[in-house]
Amino acid sequence: MAQGGMTIERPRGTRDFLPADSFRRGAVRKGMVELLERWGYQEISTPTFEHLELFTIKSGPSITEEIYTFKDKGGRDLALRPELTAPVMRMYVNELQKAPKPLRLHYFGNCFRYERPQRGRFREFWQLGAELIGSDRPDAEAEVIALAGELVGSAGVAGDLHIGYLGLIRSIMRMIPAAERPAVMKLIDKKERGLLAEKLQEMGRDHLGLQELLDLRGRRALDRAEELAEDLAEISEDLPPDEAAAGSRGPSTTDAAKDRSARSDRAAPTALNLPHFREVVDLLGIYGVEGTVDFQIVRGLEYYTGTVFEIYASGLGAQNQICGGGTYQLAGLLGGQETTSTGFGIGFDRIMEIVAVDETPPPPIAVVFVPQVKGEAVRVAKTLRHRLSAPVVLDVMGRGLGPQLKQASSIGAGYVVIVGPREVELEKFTLREMATGSQEALSIDEIAEKLGG
Repeated sequence: MAQGGMTIERPRGTRDFLPADSFRRGAVRKGMVELLERWGYQEISTPTFEHLELFTIKSGPSITEEIYTFKDKGGRDLALRPELTAPVMRMYVNELQKAPKPLRLHYFGNCFRYERPQRGRFREFWQLGAELIGSDRPDAEAEVIALAGELVGSAGVAGDLHIGYLGLIRSIMRMIPAAERPAVMKLIDKKERGLLAEKLQEMGRDHLGLQELLDLRGRRALDRAEELAEDLAEISEDLPPDEAAAGSRGPSTTDAAKDRSARSDRAAPTALNLPHFREVVDLLGIYGVEGTVDFQIVRGLEYYTGTVFEIYASGLGAQNQICGGGTYQLAGLLGGQETTSTGFGIGFDRIMEIVAVDETPPPPIAVVFVPQVKGEAVRVAKTLRHRLSAPVVLDVMGRGLGPQLKQASSIGAGYVVIVGPREVELEKFTLREMATGSQEALSIDEIAEKLGG
């Protein structure tokens, strides 16, 4: 209990970052941003809160159970952003549709989800991501995936890349009634393979090759996937027209499900193009990216259209995914002209759980002085702050010279600059190295030069 009132704790699922934590996070982010900009990606930012409709359009009305929503004083429904892809595409539709393509954008920001906090998962968390907007070619997909892999590696994290392709699984899903599709997708996502087999058998759809597709791994999986695509085409020809052509528009139990299905159809083309995916894999080989072809990577069907990928890392337990992304079409859902984009989001907090940062902040330089020359000490500190990259600190507590020197030692100062009446008269200030105690009288220019300025 604090004197005069109750101690107020931070909200559950949030964190305070002390100076050492903030330095580590800043160092990792700085390295990632430098890499992004070397690849030609430009930084953008979007509001922390958006209209709620932005997220219900993208993910359906059930998303409101997972996010922070509120009404403003004008009665408008708003939400703290739970992710950054939708806000970035909203910004694209509002501001950048006429910009030359492709657009290469990167961003970093805090997001919010109302969920049970656990290791690596918080109610407020940070996401770093990138989007390449305006190209539907394998070249764009390969570039984005290679960039994601390099970003993870730049943080010193060994990532395990898995690459999937939704074109084939989408073709299979279109032969399953729309009302059943969410349940099937949930079973796939949760890897409930036994229950999935039972569900497919119950619907009479166990002949579609979905289970086999989900089992395919590695480069050779592409060959078997092409065989499955041929089998699927034959199966489609044998199905009644209303199932083969309109399976995705089958009966739905609610208007919301109908709307979700319609949005999925509008957002995602049905083209099955395995040669396109094979070229992505080939280009990644040229980039020197190692990964596993994995048709179990799904990431939902609402707006992803083709290649999808995830990166995993050890040391995080069950929550080991640190990056996810793929190719999608979302602009049309947000009122813009449809365009293909490829992007990814990196869970920055998960990266920080396992990254080792060797870099430490530079030790400060303390300017210490006697009271009668305080003005000159301020001028010395001002000059050094302009000339040096290291932090320069000045006493603001009214301490004497001895206590100032003791304080400089306690904060780990590498050097102190002593300013007294004689130093001011001679325009030579005493520079003391704290580790050795050695000192010398130097001009302000000589001190700046000696300390790296």
